[in-house]
Amino acid sequence: MLAGYTCALIGFPSVSMPGAIFDVALARVEEITLGIVCATLIHSLILPVPVGPNLLARIDEARGKARTWILDVLKSAKDSDADRRKMAGTISELRLLATHLPFDTSRLRWAAGLVNGLCDQLALALPLLYAIEDRKLALGELPPEWQAMLNRIAAWIEAGTDAAQAGVLCAEISALTPKASAQSTWQDVLLINLATRLTALIQCCINAAEIRRAMNQSSSVISPDIEKILIKTSMDKLHQDRGVAFRSALTAFLAITLSGAFWIASAWPSGMMAPVMAAVACSLFAALDNPAPAIKVTFILSVVTIPLSAFYLLVVLPATHSFGMLAMLMFPVFFILGIFMMRPASAFPALMTTLVLASTLALQDTAMADMNTFLNNKFGELAGVASALVATGLIRSLSGEWVIDRLLRAGWQDLARLGKAAVPDKAFASRMTDRLGLLAPRLATLSDPAPAASVLNDLRIGHEMTILIQHQELLPLHIQPLLTQLFAYFAERAAQAIPSAGLLSQLDNTLRGAIQESGSAAQLALIAALVGIRRDLFPDTAADLSHQPIADLSQQAIALPNHQDEKP
Repeated sequence: MLAGYTCALIGFPSVSMPGAIFDVALARVEEITLGIVCATLIHSLILPVPVGPNLLARIDEARGKARTWILDVLKSAKDSDADRRKMAGTISELRLLATHLPFDTSRLRWAAGLVNGLCDQLALALPLLYAIEDRKLALGELPPEWQAMLNRIAAWIEAGTDAAQAGVLCAEISALTPKASAQSTWQDVLLINLATRLTALIQCCINAAEIRRAMNQSSSVISPDIEKILIKTSMDKLHQDRGVAFRSALTAFLAITLSGAFWIASAWPSGMMAPVMAAVACSLFAALDNPAPAIKVTFILSVVTIPLSAFYLLVVLPATHSFGMLAMLMFPVFFILGIFMMRPASAFPALMTTLVLASTLALQDTAMADMNTFLNNKFGELAGVASALVATGLIRSLSGEWVIDRLLRAGWQDLARLGKAAVPDKAFASRMTDRLGLLAPRLATLSDPAPAASVLNDLRIGHEMTILIQHQELLPLHIQPLLTQLFAYFAERAAQAIPSAGLLSQLDNTLRGAIQESGSAAQLALIAALVGIRRDLFPDTAADLSHQPIADLSQQAIALPNHQDEKP
């Protein structure tokens, strides 16, 4: 973003003197470097506020919420779906905060990989918890021994997730798990799925606790045991929407072209400020769904600050003859604006006022401004912001419903790719959790929770499909056709929300084949994955495990939200 509008700040003012553009660019780089160095020194030496402790507090808060959610699921207590969606947003926020750690002054500057690893464990816990909750719902009243098992797991979590006790719990779960055989019932395979998910949840809790303990170490050397836990997921493996990025680029191009054409056609000497401000406005707010309101606020603040800018530029600065006097005269306004920037309610207006005021002053070593030049430049700035507002309104103003639909479609495309993948996609869970985090603030404006339910459903299905890919050599004649049908379904998911009877039949056939395989850990994982996919796609239809595929029951399948008719 900085590089993008810096090109405009250097290029357009140099049009009238192209021979000096290298000197202008060099001076601009020196100014930016000096500003960054000064800000870094001030923030590091004068009342420093490192990111590390705040990040640790957020991590512990997130783990506390996750622990509460786990206990609610195990104890069948009711909790809020909104809180669950906020958990996904918290995970994405922690990942973004972790990008600042390498530049932090605290001892945690080496722990960015650990933070991402902990976020991965929290992301993996999301589908596990929803799966456990769904399996409990499908089973109805649990057998007494299974309910006692859930209570023991809850007590273990409340006591602090001791690693030695975890092995005992996993052994008890294994002893309770029904053996897969030709006589297995639908309840048996549901219990197998529940046992597998409980074991994975216990392992997830242990991994998260180990990573958190590693953060308390003063050494930057990560132990081999922790290295095995960490999933190598970089930020570029999170959700990306190149279509929206192209719209943002097209908006900036159109705004700069319109303002530049007006500058050339009018032969206005100060018109060069228009394309400069158009580039700045389009770049600053490109990440928003609808940047128009923010650009409108910037336009209003540019008008409101004209008297203050004129007072400083035309009255105060000509009478300033030393750096100390300049600092004293600038202190009151920027100190007050800094205070308002720390308040969430006034942060954005205060920030934009600071940017507009600082850019208007454009401090030089000699006084060169007069009222005529000041007004010309100011009107040029307003023309540029106005052109950015018009271009944004034409191209880049996207509704929340449209963005939600894009997020859902991106998830379906990922699932379709999984159906054709030869190896599991390790970054899938992180991408889907990131999408859920992106959904959370947008769903606050909607009354329909179905999009969030769809993303969570897709997250669970992707988790199960990953297991199928890992164990496809166990039943190649069954799993390959199933993955092909899943690919076909999710490739057309936007147009066809209800899965077909053929997919249902293939799922049942594959499940029968998995049950008939020799007992092994891979067999149980495969059965659990198939049961999970079947519950997610056909929640109201029990499988017939005793004979040929059942008839067309696709009308009983879950009808997930379909936003294909919505427009931006």
